[in-house]
Amino acid sequence: MPEKIDTVYSACDRAIKVMNRENLKLFGQLKASRFDELNVIRKVTELYRTSAENARKRYYEVAFEVYVLILMWCGTDAKTAHEMAERTITEKWVASILKDPDLMTLYSFDAEAERKAQRLVEALSATEWKIREIDKALKLWSRQLGQYAINVTDYAAMQAYEDAGIEKVQWVTQKDEKVCADCGPLDGKVFLLQDVPLKPHWGCRCFWIAVLETD
Repeated sequence: MPEKIDTVYSACDRAIKVMNRENLKLFGQLKASRFDELNVIRKVTELYRTSAENARKRYYEVAFEVYVLILMWCGTDAKTAHEMAERTITEKWVASILKDPDLMTLYSFDAEAERKAQRLVEALSATEWKIREIDKALKLWSRQLGQYAINVTDYAAMQAYEDAGIEKVQWVTQKDEKVCADCGPLDGKVFLLQDVPLKPHWGCRCFWIAVLETD
């Protein structure tokens, strides 16, 4: 089972690596900028807007790949799975996930991008330690983007299970020493798809395996 979890999160991990590289470049360019007030506001706003746009593209790629993978696990042939993904996993679908407050982060993706941009502008205006503040902002934003990559993975998987007609899923942990006290007791439990509990913490890599009629 853990190998299946690794497979489903591989697209997520690739996206996180790409976003990290993109953001290192963007925040590095900000470090090299002039720090007069108007320039900082423009540069920071542009940085977060660009980073958020890049992230949306990565999330779409992740969702599409995961949706197809889950359908195929459920017995759908590759051609049909891709056709279903093209109809279901659209940019609009991704945008709908990012628009509303997320149950794990408690933030709306778009609203949080604006809020973090504003906070960085305020920090750069209030301190001489500007590089330190930029590095801190990069770390916080990268953590946020990484969590949303996990969230999009999970939403795409659940959408695929629903579209495949799956009614029950089994909670599966990585079964290693990193499994936390909250997730451990859930391992192996079966839930109706609509009753699956929320993941208990940021960065959770537990997953759900379809319980098929023949299981």
